[in-house]
Amino acid sequence: MRVLTEQDLKDLIEGCTVLGTGGGGEPKEGWELIERELKAGREFKLVSLEEIPDNGIVPMPYFVGSLSDEKVKSVYEEGEAVRSYRLLEEFMRKEFAGVISTELGGANTAVALATAARLGKPIVDGDPAGRSVPELQHTTYYIVGINIAPFSVVTPFGDEMIVSKVKDDFQAEKIVRSIAASLRTNVGVTSHPIRGKELRNSVVKNAISYALSLGRALRTAREEGTDPINALLEAGNGFLLFKGIAVKSTWEDKNGFTIGEFELEGIEEFKGETYRVWFKNENLISWRNGEIDVTIPDLISVLTPEGYPVTNPHVKEGKEYIVVGFPAPELWRTPKGLEVFGPAYLGLNIPYTPIERKFSR
Repeated sequence: MRVLTEQDLKDLIEGCTVLGTGGGGEPKEGWELIERELKAGREFKLVSLEEIPDNGIVPMPYFVGSLSDEKVKSVYEEGEAVRSYRLLEEFMRKEFAGVISTELGGANTAVALATAARLGKPIVDGDPAGRSVPELQHTTYYIVGINIAPFSVVTPFGDEMIVSKVKDDFQAEKIVRSIAASLRTNVGVTSHPIRGKELRNSVVKNAISYALSLGRALRTAREEGTDPINALLEAGNGFLLFKGIAVKSTWEDKNGFTIGEFELEGIEEFKGETYRVWFKNENLISWRNGEIDVTIPDLISVLTPEGYPVTNPHVKEGKEYIVVGFPAPELWRTPKGLEVFGPAYLGLNIPYTPIERKFSR
C-alpha cells in the first residue's frame, strides 16, 4: 500500500486529464473533490491488484452525464457517488474491500479517489478502461464477459435506485443515460461489484501509476524549463500528431453527450496542413488533410503549448494547440474490444490500424 501525497494527487489528476482524451470530466472539479478530503485529514491509499483479497469486492463509483449538464446542488452532504457506493453495499449486504476508477479522467478518477478517501477504503492501481470512454459498455469488464449489474443510481435530488439485473451493458447505458438526460444533470452510479480474483485479469493493470507518471513528467518539465510535450511523449510512449491554430470549434449537448469537433491549421512543421478531431465526450477520431489519421481505441489528446491538457469542448478559435496520441491498452485491441470500441463504433467499415504503425518517435 502507498499513501498518495498532495503532489502525487495533483500529478495524477493532470495525467488522468491527458488520458481522458478531452472527456472524463473537468479536472478543476475533480481537484475540488480531492481537496475537500485532504482538508478533512483523510488519506488516499493506493493498493496493487494483488493486495485485494480473492473474495474482496471492489465496485466502481462514477458520474454519468455530459460535460455541459447543469450542476445541481446535491441533497447529499457526501455527494451522489459516495451515496451510490453505500447504497450498493447495503443492497448486497457486504462490506466492500475498496474502490476502482471507472475510467482515467480529470473528474471521474477524482470521484473514485475522493469516494475511497471519504469511506476509508483503498483505491486499486488498475482501471477498466485505461482512458476515458463515452458509454457504460465501454469497459474491459464487458470485453471479458463480466456483467455490470447489480448497480445503483443516485440523483442529486435524492432519488435512489438499484438495478439488480439488466439484459446487458448496452441496456444499462440506455437506462442510466436516459435518467441523466431527462434530469439534465449528472447522476452518481456504482457498478461492477467484482471480486479480487476476477478483478486481476479484467482491468488495465497499474493504470493509476501510469497516469501519475504522465502528470509528473509534464510538471517536472515545466519546472525545469524543458519541453513538456516531449517529456509527456517520452513518458507515455506517445506520438506527436499535429501542431496548429484552432480555426473552428463547434459542439452541442445531445442525448446526454457533449458532441462536437474542432479543426486546426498547421504551424511549424505542419504548416499548410489541416487537422480535424471529432468527439463524443472524448476525442474518438481525427483526420489529417481530410484523410483518417487516428481512431479509437487509440488515444487522441489535446494540450496547450505549455503542456496543459484541454478538455472538451474548450478548444478556442485562434488559440494554439498540440495534438498527441497514445496506443490503446491491449484488451481494447482484441476482436471483442474493437467490436465495441473501434472503427465500427464510429460507423466506419475500415480495419483498425494501431497508431504505432503510422508514426515513429
